[in-house]
Amino acid sequence: MKCSDFRQERRLPPYALSIDPMPPHPLNIEYHSLGKLQIQTIPEGRSEQITQQLCRMDPWRALNYSPTRLSNYLMGTDPCLRCRIIVATDPDNMDKQRVAGLLCVRYPWLFGACLELLAIFPDYQKMGLGTEVLSWLERRVAADARNLWILVSAFNESARSFYRRQGYTEIAKIDDLIQTGCDEILLRKELAHLKK
Repeated sequence: MKCSDFRQERRLPPYALSIDPMPPHPLNIEYHSLGKLQIQTIPEGRSEQITQQLCRMDPWRALNYSPTRLSNYLMGTDPCLRCRIIVATDPDNMDKQRVAGLLCVRYPWLFGACLELLAIFPDYQKMGLGTEVLSWLERRVAADARNLWILVSAFNESARSFYRRQGYTEIAKIDDLIQTGCDEILLRKELAHLKK
């Protein structure tokens, strides 16, 4: 049976990709605790402060992102994109919580979700937070999807290495995607093994 025959038989519009209702977005949450970490919505008025810190980090610094441009991205109205902050205990004051990073996911995207941004701020790097957040996200996405995709700047060797260690496969190089002369690498992890 051809796709067009299937659509006609089910009386689906020509643009329909599935007869199943769309599952909820994996980040369709206001708050989630991961023990020592929390995933939370971005508080009103905090996006500029968060993006200023992000703009001091690579790859965003190397790609000349401005805080305003990133803030517009984080607080935009795209219905398929969810951005959340990662909150952790302050390493200098165990009684205090601070923003430790950022997580942005597009869903649906190529029979899965696309992790568009995962940033762990410098004070919290090398503590396993990125691995913990990524593992949690993979389990959430696996409930309803087959793949988790990631785009990484080709020059960002530390990120590429991190994702390869987490089981991601580099699928393709996309020339000049964000800006001329800067290529992106598309990575994929199949999530079937995580389904329960």
